[in-house]
Amino acid sequence: MPLIGLKGVTLAIDELPNGANDDIRGVYLAGLKNIVQETPADTGRARNNWFLSVGAPSNKTTTSESVGGGASLSQTSKLPKNVLGKKIYFTNNLPYIGVLEYGGFPKPVKKGSRINGRYQKLSRNGFSLQAPKGWVRINLKRMQSKIKKL
Repeated sequence: MPLIGLKGVTLAIDELPNGANDDIRGVYLAGLKNIVQETPADTGRARNNWFLSVGAPSNKTTTSESVGGGASLSQTSKLPKNVLGKKIYFTNNLPYIGVLEYGGFPKPVKKGSRINGRYQKLSRNGFSLQAPKGWVRINLKRMQSKIKKL
């Protein structure tokens, strides 16, 4: 039986922040997962260098390589239960992450990346073939749009 009157209204108002927090946290988790999974990869080092932190950006890097991005996906478990009012950072400190997002590979490509003993050209006109229009900005816009619809 639903509560009626002032007590019911007060209870409903008190629950609003909890619902908003859960909704926003869900958008963050899905968006950060997409950022990791859509990171262009040949060795997987870029995918494994996403670090989640609260309050200040991380300055970490790792030499770990894995095309699946497992280490970075586990970073999402560090997302606090309460995200409202917190500054949350998802940082990748590899020196070439900006080139993957914004372009800047050599034009024309001379050899390409060595994968399984063979050279493969993974860029064209200065942009990654795997994410020619970037992927971080695209996912951030998606996340922003979902949050506005909440």
